[in-house]
Amino acid sequence: MAKHSLYLVTYDRGTYHTGKVKPYHWSYFIQINLSGGKNAGIEHQLRGMPGNFYYPGPEDVDLSTIDPSAFKQQLEIGEVEDAKLDRTHQILKEIQIDPVESSGWNCQNWSLEGFGKLQEEGFTYDWLTKEAVKNWLKEVE
Repeated sequence: MAKHSLYLVTYDRGTYHTGKVKPYHWSYFIQINLSGGKNAGIEHQLRGMPGNFYYPGPEDVDLSTIDPSAFKQQLEIGEVEDAKLDRTHQILKEIQIDPVESSGWNCQNWSLEGFGKLQEEGFTYDWLTKEAVKNWLKEVE
């Protein structure tokens, strides 16, 4: 059975008018096709804004077409078998979304919660912790 690499991917969202860097956007990427200059797969991400976030479900994406100035990091965190692709969607769909605009909760919180759930079901590497992921993917200060 084919296995696909599972990544957490970060994107630069620019800066606030004060010059402070906005938190990176985090999403999950399951690599399906890495050939012919493509880096195609399935992306799972939170969309919207604080107080109005939503999870649209799996999206087809080719990371090789992403603006290189926005694309920051791709951290391999595990593997997904073909037969379990739908299970990753189900796990991420079940993550509670904080509806409070002022809570400071964002896609990074959603991704870390998802990481814990994916880890419980054996999709992530055993040696990788939430803390290690946070440190690896943090914004440049």
